[in-house]
Amino acid sequence: MIESLLFTMLLMPFPVGRAQLIDVNEDGWLDLVIENRTYLHQSDGSYQEQLLYSKASFLVWGDLNNDGHLDAIAIQRQGQHQLCLYQQPPQPLTGQSHNTLAAILSDLDRDGNLDFAIANSYIDEGKSLDAEPMRVFRGPDFEDVSQQWGLDTPGPPGAANGARPLFGLTATDLDNDGYPEILGAAYGRQWNTLWKRDTTARYSECAAKYALDGDALRHGKYPAGSKRVDELPYRSNGNTFCLAPADFDDDGDWDLFSADITHSWAGDSSDLSALLVNRLETFQAPYFERQLDDSAVDPETGFRARPTRGLHRNHAPQTPQKWNQGDLQAHWADLDQDGRLDLIVCESDYPNNHLRIFLQGDQHLFHEAQQELGVNFNNCPGVAMGDVDRDGDLDMVTTGTRTRWPEARPKPEMALWINPSKRKGLSIKLIGHSANRSAIGARLLLTTSQGNQNRAIDGPYGHWGQQAQPGEVHFGLGASVPRSLRVVWPDPEHSQTTYANLPDCGWVIIDQERGVIHSSPTFDPAAWSH
Repeated sequence: MIESLLFTMLLMPFPVGRAQLIDVNEDGWLDLVIENRTYLHQSDGSYQEQLLYSKASFLVWGDLNNDGHLDAIAIQRQGQHQLCLYQQPPQPLTGQSHNTLAAILSDLDRDGNLDFAIANSYIDEGKSLDAEPMRVFRGPDFEDVSQQWGLDTPGPPGAANGARPLFGLTATDLDNDGYPEILGAAYGRQWNTLWKRDTTARYSECAAKYALDGDALRHGKYPAGSKRVDELPYRSNGNTFCLAPADFDDDGDWDLFSADITHSWAGDSSDLSALLVNRLETFQAPYFERQLDDSAVDPETGFRARPTRGLHRNHAPQTPQKWNQGDLQAHWADLDQDGRLDLIVCESDYPNNHLRIFLQGDQHLFHEAQQELGVNFNNCPGVAMGDVDRDGDLDMVTTGTRTRWPEARPKPEMALWINPSKRKGLSIKLIGHSANRSAIGARLLLTTSQGNQNRAIDGPYGHWGQQAQPGEVHFGLGASVPRSLRVVWPDPEHSQTTYANLPDCGWVIIDQERGVIHSSPTFDPAAWSH
């Protein structure tokens, strides 16, 4: 029997901007971060405003010096990024940046320290296809190792070794060797990138080899009657903003959802958003099977491709001749607590674009469910995920704009959606030692009475710094009972630890050296904050 869920919407009286739910003051409760300001969650449920950093377009979070406190890097879209260690003045981290739209924190070389990378867009937007290259900085001193690690891209636009305008960045281990790959979500219908580390500690770009660069339609032709000149293959792919990682089918390898902006006027070689299933077990290497049915023309879009597994969308009242789908962010979360990851897609900045929620059901099929959940939210460029009320399920903060669709709402607004689920959940907090303190990159494999669930501690990924609380991961349990938890730590030894005697639900803190140091059926903020 499917649990009846009806989310409660609470409008939040804050300025509208891209949001995160982060425990900034380390009291156990998630605070709301909007660009460079935070709204601290008070014990009575209210919020207290606080300016974090005067110069920041967005922030990314992690324990950068492994001292047990949460730090940040303040990103300026145009300007100099700053290292913001806990309770210390900001320090310049890089030189002048050009059009930075995304960043990652991940232990790329698995030495126990978080590294930092930025994704950049066009150098002279609207006048040239030249892009500022991606740059990688090795922690803890954050020296620029882009060239040393083979990540430089000196070629011209369209060349295999050329820089691309990257609107999103993701670090995730796609082949289970312990080292994260670096994925670039390319705009301008250019090829996505996938950088893989070799045994000499240098990277090579292999998105085409692993079928991540774009879909198979690359003719570059515009619809009949268009006055546009047809595009070359390198400009016949996606406007990709986010490559969201998760093992959605719990088969032991990490899959992706590609969130793209697509327009009817661009023609069907413009990539649609799609689920990308990793066939690592079949090919013994990452290979992404794009979940599209290209056997017939989609009556809703007119394209010769249609997302499968229940992820296609009804664009009405938009027509096949004139429609826009503006996917900017994507998030994986078990909203209905049934043990299966659901997909949240932020569709925005065009008329009749909405927040979309796809619940996962049997046989890893999805159905669009925001209406049945009571989540009706137009023009939604961003979502923050986290357990705001700490009751054991995941809530959402959504940003709503009027951009390109003034009829979407009377004024921009931000809303908190409280999850009413009565099913059980298990919240885990990891503390690394030989691994980075935030345990970013750790893999968690939960065995229950009804099967296995695979999760990861993700750092920031995708577009504009989307990120959940570092060190935390959530499992929905449904009617199942946890049996054991195996943690694969992102440390030099790629060490693994298995924990038994888990609670039926609740809150568990695992320290890499000391084991389980806290277990409770209810949330204890004092315990959770240490």
